[in-house]
This record gives sequence, C-alpha cells and structure tokens, in this order.
Amino acid sequence: MAFAILKLSYNAPGDSSLIGGICGTGFFVNGQTAVTAYHVLNNETFRPNGGFRYASVWLLCRSGSILKIREDSASLHPEIDSTIIRFRDRVPQAQTYEPLLGAVVNGMEVLGVGHVGNSMPSVQADWQGSELVIRSANLTGAMTDVKGLVKRSVTFNVNANDIKLRGVRGFELGFGSRVGMSGGPVVDNRTGQVLGMLSIGLPQDSEVKTETFVVSIDEIWKHLAQHGT
Repeated sequence: MAFAILKLSYNAPGDSSLIGGICGTGFFVNGQTAVTAYHVLNNETFRPNGGFRYASVWLLCRSGSILKIREDSASLHPEIDSTIIRFRDRVPQAQTYEPLLGAVVNGMEVLGVGHVGNSMPSVQADWQGSELVIRSANLTGAMTDVKGLVKRSVTFNVNANDIKLRGVRGFELGFGSRVGMSGGPVVDNRTGQVLGMLSIGLPQDSEVKTETFVVSIDEIWKHLAQHGT
C-alpha cells in the first residue's frame, strides 16, 4: 500500500492557520513496517518550517488509514537513501508490497507510484487539546502514478546535497517523474511485486524530472534483515 507523507507546521495548538504539504511517498513492506526515501523523511523533516514553532508529520494511506509519524519510529539509512518507519501495532488495512527478489530485466513493464510534492491534499482536521488530529484525507488529486519500462541496471555513486550513495545498486527507468514521488514503490506490472524505491530524479533543481532512478529493493531488504525486520 502506498501513502503520502504530509508535514504541517504551526505556531501554537489550536491554530486555524497551518502551512505545509506533501513531502514524499512511501509504501508498506509488512503490517508494521513502511519504507520511504531518506531525503524525504529525516531528522530535519520533523523540524518546523521557518517562522513556525511546531510541526507534525503524517502518513496518509490511499486506503484511508491516517497515522502520525513520530521521530523515534523512523530508522534512518542515508547510505541507501532510505528511512524505515516502524509502528508498535499493526496498521489497519496495511496492504503490503512483496519484494521482487529475482532478476529485473531491461524492458520490464513497471508502475512508479507517487504524489505531487508540496501540494496540499483535501483533509479534515481538528484539535483535541494540544493534539492536531486528521480525521480524513483525500489523495485523489495528488496522485501522480506513471507507467513505463526499466531502462537499465545501474550502480549509484552520488554525492549530492540531499543524496549520498556509494556502490548502491538500482535501476534507471525509461520515464520522467516529479518532486513528491521520491520514496514511492516501483512495481512489476505483471506480478505487482516491488522492485525498487524511487530515489533520484534529474535535472536536480527541477520540479519535473526527465530522468528517473530507483534504489533496488534488494538493497532495502538487506537492511531490513540486518535491523531485525
């Protein structure tokens, strides 16, 4: 199941004026564990926007589940541009993606799942004392899924401001993407299994990307195994 990550900043509990938007995408690998990109969800994501005192970060599932993400639930793995989110209890309606651990071949038909970055989905929210509660969210207008082909296998050696990878395996896709899709799953159209996570888009400073790259699910699965998930 895919989800959008929403960040909202405010100055005091009870504020009617909130600023923020979608900062990325992610997906569940089991009922209590989700994955997104490190450059989408890291320590800085939990800090309020400039001029604000507080921030809340939310996971808005396409199935309708809404979960607040707390900083201590996020395990950061910048070496593979990934953040693993663990929940104490099983997430209701957490439909999961199974990994495609076999060969990924050039020309494979895939779907890249994502959302429009910095957009504000339709949400219904209110305050319970000092706690902001999102009652419902509609992501329909923010979805930006793209179909296409795997272009080639790559090994990443990247030293950018927000992404630093060395010897990490992945793939180049034969279609463009946009800001906000990072962290989303790329799935095999035939089996529905996930083969990678959307990570790098070029040109770097453009909202719309003409080149799209993903980190292999093999790299992410290896880290999940090493960290007890």
